[in-house]
Amino acid sequence: MKIQLVPATDYEQVHQLRDYSFPSKYEGTRRDDFQYWMENSTTIGAYDHQKLVGQLLVLPLNMTVQGVSYEMGGIGFVSTYPEYRNQGITKKLMIRSLEEMRKNHQYISVLAPFSVSFYRHFGWELFFDKLHYSIPAESFPQYGNRIDKMKRFSFEWIDEATFLEVQQFHNEQALRNNGGMQRDASWWKRIARREPDCHFAAYFDGETILGYIRYKIKNLTFTIQDFVTKDMQAEQAMWRFITSHKSSVHTIEGDTSTASHFGFYFEQPQFKKEVSQDVMVRIVDVFAFLKKYSWSKLNDSLYLYIQDTFAPWNEKLFHINKNGEIGIMEESLIDKKHILSLPITIFSAMIVGYLSIRETLLFAKHSIDEETEEKWKSAINFDPPTFYEYF
Repeated sequence: MKIQLVPATDYEQVHQLRDYSFPSKYEGTRRDDFQYWMENSTTIGAYDHQKLVGQLLVLPLNMTVQGVSYEMGGIGFVSTYPEYRNQGITKKLMIRSLEEMRKNHQYISVLAPFSVSFYRHFGWELFFDKLHYSIPAESFPQYGNRIDKMKRFSFEWIDEATFLEVQQFHNEQALRNNGGMQRDASWWKRIARREPDCHFAAYFDGETILGYIRYKIKNLTFTIQDFVTKDMQAEQAMWRFITSHKSSVHTIEGDTSTASHFGFYFEQPQFKKEVSQDVMVRIVDVFAFLKKYSWSKLNDSLYLYIQDTFAPWNEKLFHINKNGEIGIMEESLIDKKHILSLPITIFSAMIVGYLSIRETLLFAKHSIDEETEEKWKSAINFDPPTFYEYF
C-alpha cells in the first residue's frame, strides 16, 4: 500500500471516496467547497496501484493558545473503502499527516472524532466540553426594553461594510479567547456555502462594533450559530435582540462552554442543557510549540518528558529555563522526581489549558515532588479553551 500526497489528476477519486464513506453526497455549493479545501489542504491518499482506497485532509487553519496564534492542522474526511479496512491504512495515513504537519509548521492539530479511543491511540485528546442549551419561551432571558443599535443582514442580502466589521471583530476576539480560531475569507465563504440561510445581527456602541450573532430561524426555533461579544453590555443587547422574536419562536438553541456558567444571570436559568465532547487536540511538535508558548510565570527551570509513539521526534526530555528558552537534555542528568513525564495526549490537554496540573498528574498516573508541582502550577494557565469550528 503506497501512501502519498494526492495529485490533482486524482481529485475525482477523492470525491468518490468521500461520497461513499459519509452519510450524504456533496452536490452543488457543498461539492465546490470540498473541491476548494481538497486543493488547498494537504490531501494524503493510500493507493492500491492506481486506485485511491483511503484518504485524509489536513486543512490549513489556526488556533489561539494562551494569547498566541498557532498554525493548526485540521484533520478531516478520514475514510477508507470497506474492503480495505483492518489493513492498517488509517494508521499509515495518520502517521504521514503528523510528518506533513510538522514539515508545514502546523505544530498543533484538531479533529472531530468518530471514536475518541481510536484517535486517542494516535495521540489526540479531548479538550473542550461543549454545552448545548435549549431555552423554552417561559425561560427566555429578560434584560429590559432598551433600544440598541443593531445592524442586521444575511448571506442572501449582504451588507458588505457591516460584514467586514463582523469579520474583523470575530478575529480580534479569537485572539483574546483561548482556543479561538481566526476566520479568513475562504472560511467565511465555506460557511456561506454550507449554511446559506444564515442571518447576522451586529451590536454597535456608537460606531464601534461590540458583538454579533449568526443565526437561523426554522420550525419556531431560533438557532444561534455564533455568539461573540466583547462584554456584558453587548451580551445583554444580543439577548434583547434574540428575545424580540418571542412572538415567532418557541425555543432558543445554541452552544457554549461548560466553563461559561451559562444562564447564571438569567431569571429562569433552569432549562435543558446537555454536554458533549466532540473535538480533540494534539501537539504535533512539542519543541517548536513550546518555543512560542506564553508561560504564565516561570520562577525556575522545568523539566518535561514526552511519551509519543507516533511522533518519535517528541520523545525527549525538554528543559524550560526561567526565561522560557527550550533545550533538550539527557534523562540521566535530572532526578526523576523533578521531571513531569506525560503521554502526548495528557500533555496536549494540559498545555492548551483544559487540564489543571493536579488533573494532569491524576490522569497521567504520575507523581512529582511538591516543589516541582508548584512550579508547574505557576507556569501554566488553567484556562479552559473553547472551539466551535467544524471541518
